[in-house]
Amino acid sequence: MTTMQAPGLATTPVSPTVSWPRAAAAVPISAAAGVLLGVGDLWWNINSPGPWATVANSCAGWAIAPFVLGALLTLVLRTGAATAAASGVVMLGVAVEAYYVAGVVWLGDDPSIVTSPVAHYWLVLAILVGSTLGAAGAWAAGRSTWLAAPGTALGAALLLGDALQLWQLSYGGTEPEARILALLGVAVLLASLRRPLVTLGALVLCAPLTVAVAACFVGTGVVL
Repeated sequence: MTTMQAPGLATTPVSPTVSWPRAAAAVPISAAAGVLLGVGDLWWNINSPGPWATVANSCAGWAIAPFVLGALLTLVLRTGAATAAASGVVMLGVAVEAYYVAGVVWLGDDPSIVTSPVAHYWLVLAILVGSTLGAAGAWAAGRSTWLAAPGTALGAALLLGDALQLWQLSYGGTEPEARILALLGVAVLLASLRRPLVTLGALVLCAPLTVAVAACFVGTGVVL
């Protein structure tokens, strides 16, 4: 198993302190989003395989999910980066286990896969990626231009970096997937156009971050 469009970014004020009722409301939302991601991803790949389904099942496809969640929580519940980071971890952690449980139910996979070292590996990544991209999504949707620019750049670079390494290394005819990832990365940048300073800062940061993400994918061997 490996790990989609970004919401429009607005200038929603974010309280500097944690609102515990709102933070608590984010928990079931994040868990439900995780079930949807894990089960929906497997269902899509079983029933309608293709480039878009492959992207949805890719590391970048899964990693952008907490970014989107973090932005949505900031826009709708007006939570902050800390809540978004925790929500991203919950979402990806639940998604990993939901994916494997769905595989046991639908594909007859060995139930031990749910607690296997492979599952533990992805759960560790869920903590690292979920917290980082969740916070980035909150920054991108938050009020501060200084945080929105790097947050937007990180979300876009994640997708563009994966696209770059696919184009560069040409993994088994993955050009369609690379084009989709690039399109989604550009969409993240376009979502910030209502805030020109954010867009400008994101563009400046996006190029080196894209190269760094591509190098990370290549260096770790984590690909589509």
